[in-house]
Amino acid sequence: MTRVPVLIPALLISASFVSILSTDLYTPSLPHLQGVFDTDAERVQLTMSLNLLGFALAQLLYGPLSDRIGRRPVLLGGMLGFALASLGCAFAGSIEALIVARVLQGMTACAEAVIGYAVIREIYNQAGAVRVLGAYGMAIAFAPAIGPVIGGYMHVLFGWRSNFFLLTGLILVVAFLIWRNLPETLRQPDPGAVNPRRILRGYLALLGDSAFMAYALAAGMVVAGLFAMVTAFPFLFIERMGVRTEHYGYYYAAIVLAYFLGSLLVNRVAGLMSSDRLLAIGLGFCAVGGLALLLLVAGALETPVRVTATQCLFAFGLGLVLATAPIRAFDVSRVGHGYAAALIGAAEMGLGGVGAFLVGAFHDGTAWPVALVIAATAFFAIGHFLVARPWRVRAVGR
Repeated sequence: MTRVPVLIPALLISASFVSILSTDLYTPSLPHLQGVFDTDAERVQLTMSLNLLGFALAQLLYGPLSDRIGRRPVLLGGMLGFALASLGCAFAGSIEALIVARVLQGMTACAEAVIGYAVIREIYNQAGAVRVLGAYGMAIAFAPAIGPVIGGYMHVLFGWRSNFFLLTGLILVVAFLIWRNLPETLRQPDPGAVNPRRILRGYLALLGDSAFMAYALAAGMVVAGLFAMVTAFPFLFIERMGVRTEHYGYYYAAIVLAYFLGSLLVNRVAGLMSSDRLLAIGLGFCAVGGLALLLLVAGALETPVRVTATQCLFAFGLGLVLATAPIRAFDVSRVGHGYAAALIGAAEMGLGGVGAFLVGAFHDGTAWPVALVIAATAFFAIGHFLVARPWRVRAVGR
């Protein structure tokens, strides 16, 4: 494996960092937006779920487009659109305008996800890619860890719009650094990559690949649980359990720390333990965390500390899953990396949007909706993985 300058993954991590901040920075403001726009919790939660669905669907275009014109221009174009959409969020004058701006924000922010996966897999071998994704996971974990903390204080001191102004500034700085330093990693552009029939055939081939889909669904289902948590927990902690807005981020930071530790474990043992075994262990932790939360709610025993503790188990497993499942999906894919990256990202964020939508649709002020969604998605993920047994498929030579 050719030695890769540390600047390359650092730039990709920075791009993903600001992309993730677009979700987590303003979460402490969610319960308060009901009063700002004179609306209900369900409509406010649409700013999360529809953002994620936009994030998922747009990736299906970015993948083939990056195979045609290169990783670098697609990433830069996406980031500039991301900055404009973030400004649109900051100036939104109604809940409808905010929802539209959030959809556009998701559709542009997703370029980082597609390009990051593709670039990493193109410049590292499997063990190296798993290590980098482990480090990638540890680094970008700081975004959801510090995002709600910063966002809570920004909301209290400067109002909810300040979070989107801050985000716009960060995006522009990172985009400039990428423009100056990130090289093109696509070795051979594919002139036919954006042909509609070709795109349809590529995605249908991946959808029909049981091994690829087993890995993609493993990642996507646990991300559905994650975004159910991200969407519901501000209401659960701040409204139901009385946590102060500026303090909510500290509880969420503990959950993210557990994710960090899971990513750290992958980084340390990659090459010593198979990726599939690490993935299975991660799915097991997610299932245990989901079950623990469900039992806590069933016994009416939920407190901020107890709920956080159960989700630390889930998040630890999540760190293992998201560092291994995408790489294994790439390894068994028989279609181009751009297509594979796009469909993996679409599965993660699309199912994440479904998880967020479900807790919003069934919002009743209790912890039951989020507990049921997290438990159901985690058990589906591990059950499908064990039934499909994708580890039997040999990696495709590149």
